[in-house]
Amino acid sequence: MKKYFLTILIFNFVIGALLYPENEATLNQIHVRFEWEQIPGAELYILYVSENGNIYDDCIICNKSIGKESLIHLEKESLEWNKTYQWTILGQNSNQEMIPTDIKTFNTASPISNTTTEIYNENGQEGLTIFGSFFDYYSAVIDENGNEIWNSAEDNLIFYNTDDYGRFFGSEFIGNNAENNYPGIKFSFEDGIEWQEPGDNFIHHDIFQLPNGNYIGLGTSYGEGPIPLGTWTPLFQGLGFEADGETIEFDWMGDKIIEWDANTKEEVWSWNVFDHFDMSDYDKLGGIWFEAYNTNRFDWTHANAIWFDEDDSALYLSSRHLNRITKISYPSGEIIWNLGHELGSGDIDCGQDIGFSFQHSLTKLDNGNILTFDNGNLSRELLNQNTKTSRSIEIAINETNTGCEAEVEWE
Repeated sequence: MKKYFLTILIFNFVIGALLYPENEATLNQIHVRFEWEQIPGAELYILYVSENGNIYDDCIICNKSIGKESLIHLEKESLEWNKTYQWTILGQNSNQEMIPTDIKTFNTASPISNTTTEIYNENGQEGLTIFGSFFDYYSAVIDENGNEIWNSAEDNLIFYNTDDYGRFFGSEFIGNNAENNYPGIKFSFEDGIEWQEPGDNFIHHDIFQLPNGNYIGLGTSYGEGPIPLGTWTPLFQGLGFEADGETIEFDWMGDKIIEWDANTKEEVWSWNVFDHFDMSDYDKLGGIWFEAYNTNRFDWTHANAIWFDEDDSALYLSSRHLNRITKISYPSGEIIWNLGHELGSGDIDCGQDIGFSFQHSLTKLDNGNILTFDNGNLSRELLNQNTKTSRSIEIAINETNTGCEAEVEWE
């Protein structure tokens, strides 16, 4: 055990204050931010953390020097789950004398995982991975070694996406008795929910904050349509439907982009697929109509990503079941182009031969290209492959007077 001998100035009051972690706090993380107030005269700060006993003699973080330019230290290595810690900061003046602050206690909660990790160093990448578990109602963060470093505990927060500013967005499960039991939220690791939409719609995928300060998210819309002719026709006729491709008789589920005022939470803008897409475009190859036979509702578009481009004032929408990416002028709502597989309406402008299907995730890169993940559910049919193939693809798009031209630049 190392011993540290300190010269500490004793005052009848404590100089400076320890800000975070607060005393007796319980943290759902083991990467911990230590923050304190400036200590007058301090040229250097010294951090001590211990589990028990004398904080200086039994420290696990001992004599950690931090320059006076910072009043924050992020500890990533020494802390564990299910522990109680004490911590303090000393200020060191120009005479090498130590100026004390108070001592505070905090706890780390329990991890939610119990996993075994296999690491392949040749494929590794530094950084953190955050994920949300939709039907188990939690989120967590792991490091590059598979160690859990944060979880949402019992708060039922489900991570969807982040933005360029490091803000986190998702939904909160509020119970099965609510009509829309996954309201969209903005949240932080330390403070939990910071903003929540009113819950008038099921926000199932991306939600984020626009440059104007408002929030925008991807929700669900509903309409009625026919049951088109196909190999599934006898199944629906057996249930009593006409299933003739013309009779409006069946529930269709689509998607709706919704913008809320940040302060009032009122809906101030929306874009509904039922207002802009042709219902003669629908999945014919992926089995979605057979799913509709079991669920009694056709999952028409199954949009799963939106992206806002401030430079073009445009939204990009990924519609999984249409194998389509759409660029939408904001706020007019006009479709600038549709990219993807032609389904019969003639509304696709470019990229018909790229062959992505059931894609997920959508990003516009700095070079103007579109990055998406092609799940490849229909790669055998659209690309004449022997097996289904998933791939990440970067698509270069050239906008023209008649729509666009597109080609895969990287995969």
